[in-house]
Amino acid sequence: ERGGRRGWPVRWTPSPHHSDRRGLTPRWIVLHADVSPREDATESWICSPASKVSYHVLVHRDGSLTRFVTDDRAAWACGESRWGHVVGLNRHSLSLAFANRHDGKEHLTVRQIDAAIDQIDAWRIAFPIEGVLTHAMISPLRKSDPMRIPNFSLTTFNEGLRP
Repeated sequence: ERGGRRGWPVRWTPSPHHSDRRGLTPRWIVLHADVSPREDATESWICSPASKVSYHVLVHRDGSLTRFVTDDRAAWACGESRWGHVVGLNRHSLSLAFANRHDGKEHLTVRQIDAAIDQIDAWRIAFPIEGVLTHAMISPLRKSDPMRIPNFSLTTFNEGLRP
């Protein structure tokens, strides 16, 4: 399978952690950092019955993607969250996680940035997306990701479709 507008490699690894959107259409894309040194560890955790968390897509350091939840379902990535008057963003969003330690040292790779922009562009074509947010923005008292990634800039992912 291929993902994004440029067709980055995608591996389908279904997570048991998702729910019905109850008729809602995704309005936002929420960016996360997986806080792990290895993608296979993240994949194992997301698919573990004990985790109770998931993302729609994980962007690997090499730019490949792992899809855990289909877009028509709500991934369990946001937890207790709020944006404006909306409480609980899982049903209102698509979640994209960067494979990154989130330790203030590890940078996103160029391939990760390109693959994430392509996936975001594909979602913007498919859904009436109002904006790209971070986990820190929607859960500021609980989360800081992906803001500790040295070269992370929300503007990079919020500029809209590239030509």
